[in-house]
Amino acid sequence: MQRFYLGLKRDKLQKSIYPLEGSLSIGRSAENDITLVDWEVSRTHARVSFQKGVWVVEDLGSANGIIFAGKRVSAKALKSGDRFHIGGTEFIFMEESGLEDAKKPSDTIRIFASLIKYQTPLLDPNRQNSGFLRLQGALLSTPIFGSLAKKELRDLEDITNLHFFDTGQLIFREGDPGRSIYLILDGRVKVFTKDYQGNEFQLATLGSNHFFGEMAFLTGKPRSSAVATVEESLLGEISYNNMRRLMMRYPQVKLVLMKYYKERVEDSRKKRAQANIKERRQQPRLKERLLVSFGVWPMENLPAEMINHTYKATSSDISLSGIMLEVMGPAMEVFRAGFRLQLEIQLPARFGVVETEATIRHVSRDKNILRLGLDFANTEAEDKKKLQDFIYGQTHNIE
Repeated sequence: MQRFYLGLKRDKLQKSIYPLEGSLSIGRSAENDITLVDWEVSRTHARVSFQKGVWVVEDLGSANGIIFAGKRVSAKALKSGDRFHIGGTEFIFMEESGLEDAKKPSDTIRIFASLIKYQTPLLDPNRQNSGFLRLQGALLSTPIFGSLAKKELRDLEDITNLHFFDTGQLIFREGDPGRSIYLILDGRVKVFTKDYQGNEFQLATLGSNHFFGEMAFLTGKPRSSAVATVEESLLGEISYNNMRRLMMRYPQVKLVLMKYYKERVEDSRKKRAQANIKERRQQPRLKERLLVSFGVWPMENLPAEMINHTYKATSSDISLSGIMLEVMGPAMEVFRAGFRLQLEIQLPARFGVVETEATIRHVSRDKNILRLGLDFANTEAEDKKKLQDFIYGQTHNIE
């Protein structure tokens, strides 16, 4: 059986492989099958699809295009080994014949190891747990799939995206849209939130054979906490649609998922209550680079040049309730939590400009960059509607 894969490489930080089943979209928006947080990438940038017997990558009207062999292309038929770039990410198209020998590692794992040039423990013959010689073994060790038979696990292999993350890399943030389930095939991750001063509060540490992401999957709400790697980690990701189809075929999977969901919700609730931390964002949250202009409301002891100055910033994410800004400029050391700002947010042209007030919730500094976490206040109904149309317009298919 012929199988096809799309590999992704972003330096050492992330290397992924996506088994190809049908059309796959690539872009900056969270609604894509592959989301690239890269401002050289358009919201909906490209698509890989099967057309007339071949796989084709095609540009969807992006600003910076698809770069193939150093040249921009609008569409290109792909053959095994072809490489192309979208923004700072390199993609590799691969084609392999299926392996029927159960003693050999699955195609997905074997090709993935070749892609990332990393001897994953799933291929290490000296590892004590022989179940890890195949991806099937890793899936079988994950509680939600423990009841599936060999053939069912083999089918699951073919829809599992694999990601290799470096130590300390953020997988997703609290408030992000997304409903896929992640499996920890090797390594460790931490689940955490932040208080209103931006201090990190850890909720759990998960290791091999654990999973996460079930809260957003089952509720349809944004991610309820953030997850980052504690060490180099190999993760499997199953999309929302594939997971939903799997649960319809095998109801026992949903029962196990619900059991863990209830236990984790209660555990998170208790830990948050003890630390007096509430979930900060219940609405979708987008990683967006928007141009923002703002001024500071007059306050005592502020220099006149600061009050009269219009600051320029870019957002790193935005939701209906707030925004995170990155700003460089004079008098940065004066900004404090509690300051009130007047904002002008430049949404994409079809949505328009949003004017609103905001209060600084927390402040952090990284060298010469100031990061301001803001909560919106006194937003007019018309501007609130623009913001809602923008955010939900980009996340509608996740709900």
